Amino acid sequence: MRTVIDLTHPDHIPRVAMITRFPPSESGSAMAALDLSRQLAQRGFALEVVRLVLPGEASAKAGRPVVMDVNAHWAMCPRIAAGRANRCDIAVVQIDRHVPIQLIDELLSELEVPVVLAVDDVGSVEPDDTLFLAGAVMRAQAVVVPSETARRQLSSITEDSVEIDVIPPGSPWQSVQPGARVRRQILSWGYLAPGMGAERVIRSLAQLGDLEPKPRYRLIGVTDPGWTQQEGAMYRAALVEEAERLGVQDQLEIVPILHSRKAMEKEIARSDVIAVVYDSRERVSSRILAEAVSTGRPVVATAFPAAIEMLASGAGLTVDHDDPDAMTAALKTLLTDDHEYLSASRAAASMSRELGVEETARRYASLLHRRLGDRPLSVITS
Repeated sequence: MRTVIDLTHPDHIPRVAMITRFPPSESGSAMAALDLSRQLAQRGFALEVVRLVLPGEASAKAGRPVVMDVNAHWAMCPRIAAGRANRCDIAVVQIDRHVPIQLIDELLSELEVPVVLAVDDVGSVEPDDTLFLAGAVMRAQAVVVPSETARRQLSSITEDSVEIDVIPPGSPWQSVQPGARVRRQILSWGYLAPGMGAERVIRSLAQLGDLEPKPRYRLIGVTDPGWTQQEGAMYRAALVEEAERLGVQDQLEIVPILHSRKAMEKEIARSDVIAVVYDSRERVSSRILAEAVSTGRPVVATAFPAAIEMLASGAGLTVDHDDPDAMTAALKTLLTDDHEYLSASRAAASMSRELGVEETARRYASLLHRRLGDRPLSVITS
């Protein structure tokens, strides 16, 4: 029996399959997917989440919106995930740096419904995988990237016919007006692993010894899933050792957990400056950077492409990766210069709404409706 459904009929509730990492994983992409699913549900979409689980990651009992778990490194993952998603009207597939890009390419070849492909970090794709990424992009009906820089980079490996939309990753934080106080609190959060660049801030603490009270650096996060727990512990120990060598161990606090959002709101409220100081010179997107700017707090960042683009608004300062004096000067400026601090804070606050989860969901909803309009009829065989 064949049933024809008008997907554009006002009484039809669009069914959206999301193939993505999802809680109980506490990764940034999983939490962003949770936010997006909730926001899309509020906008009238029926969500079915196929949760991609990494090896060693705990599965969880299925329950709305999650309909099934699939091991992201399992050879049958593409076929099984696509089989479930093909029951829906449209699919949103998220590329995560911990999910093999070859799997995503195979997955899209199995999907029979329109696909919106979300590419969180183009720069994380290895050169040998570029062909797989280009193949996945060409199979999709629409592609979403988090920055204009990412759009340009992705466009360079695909055809002009591919629609690429720039939609920020969606920050859960809102701008918080900084209180009147002596500014000395520097904050970073995210996965802790070599490449995070926290050493730069620790070294600057030693150069800011003339400030009273002394600046403090609070570093919050767990080990990156790409590293073992032992490697994560070694990295934290190396940071503490560096602080001790420089005599600033009392100014550094490492919190090796992922806070709840309520707890993070308190951390942000207590902070004055947020440091996003990756070693990478190629990052064309950063969820942490977008979250940092959305808080309304000024940001000091190394000059990776996404930071140069986002902080051009005046929401913070970028410094050359190899210039420790510039890092120290940038932190000192925002900690001590009221005019520069308030100017950067206002610039960041003005971007908070466009970086928020509500705006991200609104733009996704618009994109989904456009793609559904391109395929107004759905045929279901039973």
